[in-house]
Amino acid sequence: MKLEMNKLMTSGTGIFIMGIAWLLFWIGPAFFLFEKDPRWGHNFVIPIVFMTVGLASHIRTTACDLTAVISAFVVTIPTLLALWSWETALILACIFFGIEIFLYLAERKAGEIINPGPGLKVWLKIHLLNFSYIGMLHMPLIFFISRWSNPGPFLTYLPVEHDIPTTIFNAMLFVLVPLAVMERYVKTLGGYAVSKIGFAWSVLMIIIPLVVINLAG
Repeated sequence: MKLEMNKLMTSGTGIFIMGIAWLLFWIGPAFFLFEKDPRWGHNFVIPIVFMTVGLASHIRTTACDLTAVISAFVVTIPTLLALWSWETALILACIFFGIEIFLYLAERKAGEIINPGPGLKVWLKIHLLNFSYIGMLHMPLIFFISRWSNPGPFLTYLPVEHDIPTTIFNAMLFVLVPLAVMERYVKTLGGYAVSKIGFAWSVLMIIIPLVVINLAG
């Protein structure tokens, strides 16, 4: 049991849990904000991308990894650049998540659907998940580089988000992504397992914004 728990304490697991917690928060206590302004609907979308990437980190087949990469880029970037509505983004996010679940179940019975030659397969195993994390990294990049200083062009589909919890979450994502990539190559950092550091950091990304929200009243 301890061995299984150690395997689960990874950045990928943390990202998956974060996606679930984020989605539940907006379906539950924060739903009134969406009712007042539907532009907050992107908070139903990006959590599903997180869940897709987090799940792929444990399935680790080429088809599922590729699905996660596509979701991380195709859904995240246009959604946070306000190129389409949250409804469109939600449909796409759910489709990719559904495809990943389908592929996982199908490949358990039939084997890997995408099975390239050994050299390419190794390369894809190494890099696809990293690309997924890079896709996620566009969330804070867009937030701080574009939306923070100049929210005007995005207001059709996205609200102004200068609140402290959102800012903290985006800033912390700059740390989580390198940890998620690093854990695949480096076992320990300062005597601690990198995978556990990433998992702990992702849990803090849930706790700290919630604490700030409660303190702010």
